[in-house]
Amino acid sequence: MEIELKLVADQDALSTFEQTLLPKLKGKVTRSAFDVFNDYYDTPEQFLGKRKMGCRIRRVNDHIEQTIKTQGKVEGGLHQRPEYNVNLDKAHPDLEKFDSEIWADDIDIEDVNRQLQVQFSTHFHRVTFDIIDGENHLELVFDSGEVKHSLGTLPIGEIEIELKAGMPTALFDLADEISKVTPVRLSNVTKAARGYQLMNGAVAETVLLPNFLDLDEEDSTEDALCKAIECALSHWQHHEYVYLQSGHIDALKEIAQSVQLLLQGVSLYLPVLQCQELLNLHKQLLVLSDQWSWQDDLQCIRKLRSNKGPFSRRIPRHQALMSYLNGRREGLLTVQSPEQLLVSMESSQVQLGASRLLIEKPWQAQATGHQIPVLKHAKGWLSQGWQTVMQSLPSKVEMDYTKYIALEVLLRQTLLNGFLLAGLFAESRGKFRAPWLDLVEGIDEVKALLFLRRALEEVDIEDAEDLDDWIDDKLSSVITVMEKSREVAMSAETYW
Repeated sequence: MEIELKLVADQDALSTFEQTLLPKLKGKVTRSAFDVFNDYYDTPEQFLGKRKMGCRIRRVNDHIEQTIKTQGKVEGGLHQRPEYNVNLDKAHPDLEKFDSEIWADDIDIEDVNRQLQVQFSTHFHRVTFDIIDGENHLELVFDSGEVKHSLGTLPIGEIEIELKAGMPTALFDLADEISKVTPVRLSNVTKAARGYQLMNGAVAETVLLPNFLDLDEEDSTEDALCKAIECALSHWQHHEYVYLQSGHIDALKEIAQSVQLLLQGVSLYLPVLQCQELLNLHKQLLVLSDQWSWQDDLQCIRKLRSNKGPFSRRIPRHQALMSYLNGRREGLLTVQSPEQLLVSMESSQVQLGASRLLIEKPWQAQATGHQIPVLKHAKGWLSQGWQTVMQSLPSKVEMDYTKYIALEVLLRQTLLNGFLLAGLFAESRGKFRAPWLDLVEGIDEVKALLFLRRALEEVDIEDAEDLDDWIDDKLSSVITVMEKSREVAMSAETYW
C-alpha cells in the first residue's frame, strides 16, 4: 500500500527547502537526483482508466519498471493506494508478470494485454531525499517537468512525501514544516489523472455540494465529523484545481463555501470531541474564513452581470454600469490574488491540520463520546439551531431587508448544520429545507442590490436616479417573495 501526501509547489520550492529546512532535518538524509520517463498504457476504450487503475512503465537510466496502481482512497490530501511493481527487460507492458490475485475475476488479462497502447507520457526531473529518523522512514521528492500528449502538455511542479515505514503523523510533520517555508497546496489529483484529462480534452468543472452529507444511522460522532471533513476538503481541493486550470470565478465561490462548511463542521462537533487539535483548527479556520470574506462582493458582481439572473433585463444592457462592474471585479481579483491565497501558509496549514485529524483522531485520547451514535446528538442540535432562528423571525413582525441581512450568518450556519445531519433522516428533509434555502437566495439578491446602490455613488451615469428607483422596487419585490417563503418555512413540520 502506497501512502503519500501530494503537494503542488512552484519551481523555487526545492531551492527554498534546501536552504531553509534541509539543514534542520533530524536523522539520516540521503539526496539523489535523476530524470524519470514514464509512459502510461491503456486500451483504446480506456479499460483501466475507467476502473481507476493505472498502468505505467518507468525508465530511470537503464532500469525499467512496470507498475500497476489500483483504486485507492484520498483522505484530505493523503493518498492511500495499492501499488504493484515488477522489473522489465524492455519498455513494453506485460500484465501477466503480476500476481494474478491483484486482478478482479472479470478481467481478462490476456485480452487487455493485447490491446494496451501508450496513452500519454510524463517526463520530469526528480530530486529525492531519503529520510530515516528513528522508526520513521520517509521519501521526499521534488518533481519538475511535464505531462505530454499529442493534444498538448501540462506542467508538473509537485512535492510528494511517501511513508516507507513508521507512523503517518511523520508525513504531516514534514509537510507542515515545508508549508511554512514555501507556498504549497494539497492536491487530490495525480499525474495520471491529469494525463487522462489532457488526452480526453476534459476540463475540470465546477460542481455543487450534494444536498446532504451521506450519513448512516450507525455512524458514530467520530464517523460523522470525519465524513464532514472529507467532504469539505474534497470539494475545496477540486475547486482549487478548477480555478487554477480555468480561472472560472464560480470555483472561488465553492472554495469559500468549503471553508465555511469545514468551519461549521468543526464548530458543531467541537463541544463533544474536545481536544486541543480541533480547537486549534477552529481558530485557524476563523482566520481563513475572514480572508475569503471578499467573495461576497465578487458574487454580488457576478449576480449583477449575469445574463440569466434576476437582474438580466436591466443591468447587462447598461454599458457604463457593466464597465464599472467589470473594473470592480478585476480590481478585487488583483488585490485579493486568489492564486496566492490558495497556496498561502494559512490555507495549507488548515488543510494539513484537517487531513491530520482524519488519521490521528486526537479526541480519542481526551474525550469519551466519540463512539456515541451521532443520531443521539443530531435531534438536539437541529432543534436548538432552528429554535434560535425561529426566535429571530417572530411571525407577527414584518421583516425588511436590514433584518434579513442581520439574520444571514445565523441562517447559513443553521442550514449548514442541516446539511451535516439531515442525511440521518427521512426524505421530508428536502421539503422542509427548501423555503429556508429560498430565504438565503433572497438574501443574496438583496446584497447584490445594496452593492449596486453603493456602486451608483461611485459611477457617473445619466439615469442614476431611475436606477435607484428600480433598486427600491426590486428590493420591495424580493422582500415580498421572501416573506411568503418565511410563512411556508415557519409552518412546516421538522423532519427530525
